[in-house]
Amino acid sequence: MSGSREDEVDPVFDCAAVAEQLAAADDPRLDQRYLRCVPGGGGRHPVLLVGVVHDHPASVTRVIRVLELVEPETLAVELPPLAMPLFGLYAADGHRPPRLGGEMSAAIQSTDAPVVGIDLPTRRYLSRLGERVRRERPSPRVLGRLVRDFGSSIAHALACRVAGVLADHTPIRLRVYTPIVHDCSLVDTADVQAADERAYLDRRDSLFRAIRPPASIRLIDDAREAAMADLLDAARGEGSVVAVIGMEHLDEIEGALREPGTGE
Repeated sequence: MSGSREDEVDPVFDCAAVAEQLAAADDPRLDQRYLRCVPGGGGRHPVLLVGVVHDHPASVTRVIRVLELVEPETLAVELPPLAMPLFGLYAADGHRPPRLGGEMSAAIQSTDAPVVGIDLPTRRYLSRLGERVRRERPSPRVLGRLVRDFGSSIAHALACRVAGVLADHTPIRLRVYTPIVHDCSLVDTADVQAADERAYLDRRDSLFRAIRPPASIRLIDDAREAAMADLLDAARGEGSVVAVIGMEHLDEIEGALREPGTGE
């Protein structure tokens, strides 16, 4: 992790000031397309959402640059709580950014703030998923696929926990995380990285418009986003938050955080 910066950065940040700082950085990877700041109010502190393309060099740099400008009281990452020890070990790598773990371990390495994982499986997620299943009453086929998909997520989170325990206590290193390879690298210029990331997102958006995801995936994603918004809302009751989340979740989570009573 980085050294203490308590004297350099105020953990209670202001969204307008953050927008000015990001604009002044003059870095295409810090475009407002990827960053959403939800102001504080009503006993809640601000939340800065940092959208990422997993393992993309532009996203890795984005989280590092943001956390150089903003020191939150909590860093939230789109990881299962069970996977946090493993990614903490990735972040302890002497390299900057870390060689494993993509933008998530880079974020953990870049702050001294407490870090929480907000992705499934969590109790809040199970509650939100149960609400949707009861409301929509999916067919047995959809329900069976939902159970299989959820089981896969649980198995991966448990594998990450086991890998973290083994790596912390033995020389054994289990390969449970395979990074996504993109068409640019960290040594490319900011403009090249930003252009490649935009092209990737444009292709992904075109694909999503052309196909309709299975009902089980929609139920899971709706519950994931609602649960992550709930956990972020709870965290901002204690202090300011920077949250690193996939771009595909950015709009929904921002919208949920702007609604009253998100975490109720």
